Parts: sequence; C-alpha cells; structure tokens
Amino acid sequence: MNLLTTARNTFRGRIMGTAGLIWLCLVLFAALAAPWIAPFDPLDIDPVNRLAEPGWPHLFGTDHYGRDTFSRCIYGARMAMLIGLGSVAFALVTGGLVGMLSAYFTRLGNFLMRGIDVLMAFPALLLALVLMTLLERSVANTIIVIGIVYATTTARILFGMTLKLKREVFIDAAVCSGAGHGSILFRHILPNLISPLLVQASFIFAFAQLQAAALDFLGLGLPPEVPSWGNMLSESRIYVTRAPWLLLYPGLLIILSVFSMNMVGDAMRDSMDPRFKDDIAGV
Repeated sequence: MNLLTTARNTFRGRIMGTAGLIWLCLVLFAALAAPWIAPFDPLDIDPVNRLAEPGWPHLFGTDHYGRDTFSRCIYGARMAMLIGLGSVAFALVTGGLVGMLSAYFTRLGNFLMRGIDVLMAFPALLLALVLMTLLERSVANTIIVIGIVYATTTARILFGMTLKLKREVFIDAAVCSGAGHGSILFRHILPNLISPLLVQASFIFAFAQLQAAALDFLGLGLPPEVPSWGNMLSESRIYVTRAPWLLLYPGLLIILSVFSMNMVGDAMRDSMDPRFKDDIAGV
C-alpha cells in the first residue's frame, strides 16, 4: 500500500483531520517557498513605515522597525516546521531508544527510567527553561531542548509497550530460532511500535510549536534576529493597544498550526486503533 493510499484511508470521512492536513500542507509550502512568495525581505527595516496598519503593500501591516509582518509570518513558517520536525526526530530517536532498551534490558532500565522519572517530575516549560539557561540561544539548541522535554514521554510510552511485546509468543519464537538482541529489538519489536510512534510524533510536533513560542516569548528561544512567530509575539507585546495586528497574525498562525496538528494526530489515532474506526468516523 503506497503512501497516498494510506493517507486517503486515514483521513477518509474525517473532516477536521483533512482540514488540519490541508492547513499544514499550506504552512509547509509557505516554508519551502518563502523566498519566492514573501513580498519583502523579513529583515529590511523601514523607519518611515513603522507600525503601518494592514493594507497595500503591507498586507499584515509593519512592526516597530517597519519590517513587513506578512513576510515575517511566511519566514516564521520555516522556523515552525524546522523546530517541529527537528524536535520530533530528536524525541523519537532518543526517547524511543531509551524506552525500548530499558524495557528489554531490565537492569539498564532500572537506571535509565529513574532518570526519566526525574525529568518528568518537572513541568515541560520549566524543564525547557532550565535547559535553555544552560545553553546559548540558537535553532539547534532549541530543537535539542524541546526534543529532550518530549523524549521523556516517548520513552515512558515505548517502555510500557515494549514490556508487553517482549512477552508475546512471536518474540519467544524469535529467541528460540537464535535471533540476537538487535534483531529482536529492531526487526520484531520496532515494527509493532510504528503506529503509536506516528501518533506520538503528531502530538510532539504540535506541542513543540507551543514550547518554541513560549521560549521565544520569554527571551530564551531563538535569537531575536530570527523571524519566528514566537519572536514576533515577544517583540510586539508592548504595542498591543497601538498595533494589535502585530499580535493577532502570529498568534493566529500558532493556534491554527497546533490545532491542525492535533486534528491530524486524532485522525491517525482513530484510523490505527480499531476501537475508534466506527465510533468517530466523520468527525
């Protein structure tokens, strides 16, 4: 079954999930085509037109430096996609390995999962703030920090599922046939974890957008010169009464992206879990 057929089966009859997927495709297109569809350079300063109201040629108005808000929103989509996908990859790889290894090797798991429990004792935003204070502001560090925050939940989920899977009959058969630990983990257990991993990835992507925006807003995320939706919110908060559009557009983009990714995640979960196939179709 090819990717297109899988996507069609996943989103068939799920209106909200389909709408969310369409929105995310638009954001991805804007991120990839930003240099061609943005009417202005997002870093160009124009003091003459500072805090201009939305209109032509500045569709979303301008900020306190005269930079075009529409162009900055488009380039902000690049950071949203980069941080979201990077955080997902980091969280799934590190959290997945920790969870699987901890469940498969009991002694190692007693040590690793206690560390996971310590990290999970901190609220997600607080843990991210603590880690970012130890690092300099950069795209890579933001991805790593957000990835660490959500690697903990990924590890905990895969720990429980791997514990259950390693007691299944087909694992006993693989052991009796002489399969090694690597073969059992990555050829027999991992394929059975793909579906929950995909659903987990969708929710990590959504929450990564909120975490990145929160870190930017608090001045501990991306460098201030990087056009991102969080930085735009942070810079414009003192102009909320004078130029409310500076908060409206990036805030609305964050809300729509998070909501859309959650709807996509719900559709994927409903499609992969037989308990939901008939109950929630059409939502």
